[in-house]
Amino acid sequence: MESVDTALNRVWPAELRTDRLLLRPVADEDGALVRELLTDDRIRAHLGGPATEERVAARQAAYLKTAGSWTVVRTADQREIGLMAIGPDHRCEGRAEVSYQLLPSAWSQGLGREAVVAIAQWWGEAIPAGGPLVVVTPAANTPSRRMLDSIGMTLVDEFDEHGAQQCLYTPAVDQDDTELRWTRLIAERMDTSERRRGAEARATAVGQSLPDDLSALAPEDLARLCPDLHGTYGRICARPTDHTPDLHLGRAPDGAWIAWLSSRDAVKAALPSRTPGAVGRTQN
Repeated sequence: MESVDTALNRVWPAELRTDRLLLRPVADEDGALVRELLTDDRIRAHLGGPATEERVAARQAAYLKTAGSWTVVRTADQREIGLMAIGPDHRCEGRAEVSYQLLPSAWSQGLGREAVVAIAQWWGEAIPAGGPLVVVTPAANTPSRRMLDSIGMTLVDEFDEHGAQQCLYTPAVDQDDTELRWTRLIAERMDTSERRRGAEARATAVGQSLPDDLSALAPEDLARLCPDLHGTYGRICARPTDHTPDLHLGRAPDGAWIAWLSSRDAVKAALPSRTPGAVGRTQN
């Protein structure tokens, strides 16, 4: 299955229309809208508070270059009222996440519901094999949760993130489908937990002495470690340079130990050549 980013780039740009809305790619002239959405106390109440000037500038630039970022335009008066986005869910590889922000003047009119439904339908039609679709909203954001309930999304997980309880919703075609999604989610978490416990138990003495952030190691320390590139997450294997190549042990982004398999020949064939002895990492 292709990645969410690859799938989006293949079908982007895209415009979506509903009864009352136009969703078009974010443009240069939307800078003021982005600033208002990121600095309004009411909008940011469940999102960590108003963003800094640096964050605003970074987001204004990123939206212009990111496939899956729409400006929401109310067709009745042609006013820009919010932003919608779909992109990779950083919590689970291969899963797409929908996010949304609307100006307070557009709240309680069903416009957010209309836009989310349009994106969910577009994702299923434009990218039929695009993987699961989710929406995450803070548990304390009651209006957002009611909106997701009203369009038939089902709560399948709750977890802590950014210092608050979060709720993960997914479209439910029917009850059997919802149960299947939930079962898969639990299986994924159990598998990840087991792999991490096994990796920590098998970690070498050298690996056990390494810090959580392996990228902070000095060049001479990195030179002792496996030099291969692994996957799409920039992991660094903590095993010695001469270890059996297929099984790698290292740190996940949260610092936990994790094990993974790869074929050295396949990895090298898929990547550009590197200077001998250099330690490589892929870019996210």
